[in-house]
Amino acid sequence: MFVVFEGIDGTGKTTLSKMLAHFLAKRGIKTLWTREPYSPELREFLLKTELSPWEETFLFLADRGRHVRELIKPKLEEGFTVVSDRFYLSTLAYQGFGRGLPLEELKNLNRKVTENLKPDLVFVLDLPPEEALKRSGKTGQSADRFEKLDFLKKVREGFLKLAEEEENTFLINAGENLHSVFGKVLKILDDRLSKSQA
Repeated sequence: MFVVFEGIDGTGKTTLSKMLAHFLAKRGIKTLWTREPYSPELREFLLKTELSPWEETFLFLADRGRHVRELIKPKLEEGFTVVSDRFYLSTLAYQGFGRGLPLEELKNLNRKVTENLKPDLVFVLDLPPEEALKRSGKTGQSADRFEKLDFLKKVREGFLKLAEEEENTFLINAGENLHSVFGKVLKILDDRLSKSQA
């Protein structure tokens, strides 16, 4: 099973995805936690370098292709449950809705680099950008270009729209306390597993 957590920074994706991976591993399920960007140097490079929306997109896509080929697909084939902090919806939300690139082209390119790999379950964690920035401690001058308020508002709208349209995708209010949000994640996961075994 391939499970992905999406949303703007500050919604708790990393914490909750790690919590889920730990929860599954403790129950004897072979589990791998991973994140995007896959290459640790990529985000640092992107923050230091002024790029066009397409240049930025192709770097993320190349990184995702490598991520799928080297790690995600082999682990899924070995019978692992893979839990990822971000996957292709981030490209649609950030580069599509945020940077204004055409969604259909982005979807086609994503299908190519992921070899049509789709998550079995996607949790989109939602929080108003003002709250998310406060949580992550990134406000005003300290925010990078991926964390500016106006930009994040567009990205959030994108995630909300994608959560409605994409299959196997669930929108979760991340404004509640962590354990309440995690409880919702587990309930959805449990419902999904029950249906697949029925």
